[in-house]
Amino acid sequence: MLDTLPMFLKKRAERGYRYLMEQLDGVSAVDAMRGREPDWPLHRWGSGQNGSIAGIAWHVTAWKQITLPLLAGGGVPLSHDDLEEAPDPADWPAILAWLKQVGTAWNAELSLLPESAFEETRDWEGKPIVVAKLVAECYEHDIQHAAQVEHLRVRYQVEDAKAKRQGSDL
Repeated sequence: MLDTLPMFLKKRAERGYRYLMEQLDGVSAVDAMRGREPDWPLHRWGSGQNGSIAGIAWHVTAWKQITLPLLAGGGVPLSHDDLEEAPDPADWPAILAWLKQVGTAWNAELSLLPESAFEETRDWEGKPIVVAKLVAECYEHDIQHAAQVEHLRVRYQVEDAKAKRQGSDL
């Protein structure tokens, strides 16, 4: 049986989130904060990003939190100012817990959406966005940032192995 677009999007969203969580699994607090830059260049939609894995996870969670009301009954998206309950960007265990909570809630709301809702529009910064497009952009967002985390993890492993070899050569 062929998937409908809503079924496909729901499966992709779950896989994208799972891929993100797999990449974050086992990241130490030290590695999560590695590369963190206090003066990381800001851009309009880059909330939380600071060059670190923790910043990536905070950013992804913020976007899930902001878009959650669009799935939950077609509400209005939150703004970045509405994230006062977000954890400190330096608290890795709290960031992970927040991502798990929000990611689970986001996917739960998505799973409840009827197929007809995917053709509806929601308001996004004063412009309409079709729910199917919103869901696709969100799961692509998870995949993009999961790949960044994967890259950083491999990079850190290589750097650590190189430093260890150089230390043993002394």
